[in-house]
Amino acid sequence: MASAGPVLRLTGVTKRYPGVVALRSAELEVLPGEVHAIVGENGAGKSTLMSIAAGSLLADSGTVEICHQVMRYPSPSSAQELGLAVVYQQPALLPDLTVMENLVFAMLPAWRPPMSRAAAWARERLDLVGADVGLHERISGLSVADRQLVEIAKALAMEPRVLILDEPTEALVAEDVERLFEQVRRFAGTGTAIVYISHRLPEVRRIADRITVLRDGETCGTFHMADVTEEDVLRLIVGRPIDSTFPGKATGQGTDPGAAPVLDLHAASGPRFADVDLRIRPGEVVGLAGMPGNGHHDLARSIAGLQRLDGEVSVCGVPVRPTTPRRALDAGIVYVPGDRPREGLFKTLSVRENTAVLTLADRATAGFVRQRRERSVTAAQVSALAVKAPSLETPAGTLSGGNQQKVVLARSLLARPRLLIAEEPTQGVDVGTRLEIYRILRELADEGNAVLVVSSDTHELQGLCDRVMIFSRGRVCAELEASEVTEEAITGAILTGSPSSAAAVPGTTGRPAPPAPRWSPSMPWVRGLMSGDHAPGIVLAVAALLLVGFAATRNGQLLSPQNLEGLLYTMSALIFVSLGQMIAVVLGGIDLSIGPLTGFLVVVASFLATSGSVTGTVIAIVAMIVLAGAVGVLNGSMIRLAGMSPVVATLVTFTVLQGVSLLLRPLPGGFIHDSVITALHVTVGFVPWVFVAAVVVAVAAEWVLRRTRWGLQLRAVGSDEPAAHRLAAKVTLTHVLGYGACSVLAALGAIVLMGQNGIGDATAGLTYTFSSITVVILAGASIYGGRGSFLSAALGAVLIEVTINVSAFLDLNEAWRHWLLGILTLVAAALFCGFRGVRLFGKAAGT
Repeated sequence: MASAGPVLRLTGVTKRYPGVVALRSAELEVLPGEVHAIVGENGAGKSTLMSIAAGSLLADSGTVEICHQVMRYPSPSSAQELGLAVVYQQPALLPDLTVMENLVFAMLPAWRPPMSRAAAWARERLDLVGADVGLHERISGLSVADRQLVEIAKALAMEPRVLILDEPTEALVAEDVERLFEQVRRFAGTGTAIVYISHRLPEVRRIADRITVLRDGETCGTFHMADVTEEDVLRLIVGRPIDSTFPGKATGQGTDPGAAPVLDLHAASGPRFADVDLRIRPGEVVGLAGMPGNGHHDLARSIAGLQRLDGEVSVCGVPVRPTTPRRALDAGIVYVPGDRPREGLFKTLSVRENTAVLTLADRATAGFVRQRRERSVTAAQVSALAVKAPSLETPAGTLSGGNQQKVVLARSLLARPRLLIAEEPTQGVDVGTRLEIYRILRELADEGNAVLVVSSDTHELQGLCDRVMIFSRGRVCAELEASEVTEEAITGAILTGSPSSAAAVPGTTGRPAPPAPRWSPSMPWVRGLMSGDHAPGIVLAVAALLLVGFAATRNGQLLSPQNLEGLLYTMSALIFVSLGQMIAVVLGGIDLSIGPLTGFLVVVASFLATSGSVTGTVIAIVAMIVLAGAVGVLNGSMIRLAGMSPVVATLVTFTVLQGVSLLLRPLPGGFIHDSVITALHVTVGFVPWVFVAAVVVAVAAEWVLRRTRWGLQLRAVGSDEPAAHRLAAKVTLTHVLGYGACSVLAALGAIVLMGQNGIGDATAGLTYTFSSITVVILAGASIYGGRGSFLSAALGAVLIEVTINVSAFLDLNEAWRHWLLGILTLVAAALFCGFRGVRLFGKAAGT
């Protein structure tokens, strides 16, 4: 291996951020076929160094060589092409794409399977790491552990020459860790170089051949694993000797034996757990353990008010009903979530704001926060926990994982909890920070409070907890205390324990839940169908048919060929414009300029399509499409290159286009030639050819969205832009081309509108902005990006035009048209948000 030379070499790598030097002339050499561990405290620069190696982060100075080639133009795609793959600490997965789509999208062309084989190929890759997840499940619906397994499967599928594993086992149970280690050894045996970043030194000793220690952004040295002890490594990591890993446990001295328990649960039941009795005395640290899906995590979340909890609950002798997090907090229950990125932090808010958010009322007068007092209190709390941050105003999302966890703990302790529920409290943090967290939890208990710890780390449970309760199939199967709390006993109880009751709680990893009633909305296939992107289209089609059927019984003229022809023609323009708006929304943006653009293009046509000649008509249509494309590219460029928000950028374009249109046509004028209008109104029976064209374009756009790399990239960028960038997506190009396509589709709508109005009118397209946005909402698209369906958008346009047409035949006034559309939109949004597990006016449930 030595003679082959390093396959990964980083030389003199320096990276600075405002107020902090993340890396200072860091060095690393990794040989083929070795497992090379990198260890260090949070903030030591490990993840930064690997991000630079992966091309997702640019160094201020230094060089990166992969497989003996210098990466001259760093980017994720360049690193992948040279043979490097990464399993990131925060998985680079796209939440709105399915498991299979994530795996396919991550592959470069040389490794990408054809879509006909994608399912079988993806299943093979997932089976290698033991990921028991559905191929068509969305990443957003997976547990933390399952997301980590998918991330690992994705990296291994690239068959890299250099594989970087950044904290790969933090969310995994022992069985998954063993399976991962088998794959690591297998890949190393084929000559692949493995870079293994971890805070778990026992794992490092088991798997690594050599180890490099980073401290404060500098390389402290590289050693053969056999030449150093765990104590040596700890001393290098923290810069001082380590006397003890865990603080002493409770002795019971000084505790009033007659005091009421801090937490007293009796016959507690909820999602995936039932009939749980739990009593935690003052000064106790109690652990909950079990295989994933056995109810212990759900019990913790239910006590914290995040899920339903039935049964008797009291805190310090006072009965409580923790039906919401606010009620739980008022009762003295504070929750530290295990899924820190999604539930623990407001990433864009500062360290100060994150720390103070639970206790704002304590420092407010008449609703106004006393900022000087807030800064003083948060600064003291942040200092006490040794949070490493350039300042209190630093965005919390820019901190290392361990320091983010300290911020969450600082916020929780500031709330003065009587019961602190800590779910995976040391996941992703370094050994030094672990010691601090253990000390903090024990000191909180020693003050007469109680701590409930949910952890998959049996070593942590042994060293920290006074008692451990083991869950199986939603019920407590064993309770260990005092000298019984050992790693061996905990692991044995998890693997062999069974609940005292024979019946498993529905939804756990025990026996399956009993079948639901035949038409129950809880049926998996119903929920799966209704949570899919095409479900809104089905509902919209049914609603349109019911509306037409009802109105036809009241007025038979509704179904006359003349009315149907006019209705389908009017639909065509809105379908084209709505398809364009759908592209912008899937990208995570919006196009407010789409209405004025449509009117502007008709105004342009009113100067060019007036002669009736074929040449003049072709010139008019080409000019409309080219101008539309230019406007779309301008929108995309303002958003990506100028850093403007989509709302601001397209609002600017809205204003400019409307002004130009009024300048060209202050009053309606410039008649479109009759021959052009006649050509646009050609029908097959009573069906206009432009309607057929609109349907064909919608079907083609849906196929592109689902079955092509560009469609996957469009959804990927809208779903999670940073993750898409890590996966070598061309984010800027996707935005620019996406908004260009959005405007070109609007141009097709303008061509139809030209035949409908027959005259240049600057105000003709204004209503399309709000109509297209309504269509997108009806179509069930996520306003946060990543999800949508062109077919559903087409059917949404159909429903809107049907509603307007029907209201006229039923002699309803114009107000009723707006009310009907508003009611339909609200019902559709509430229905699909409910099935997808998201709030109507928020992002994901639980955030």
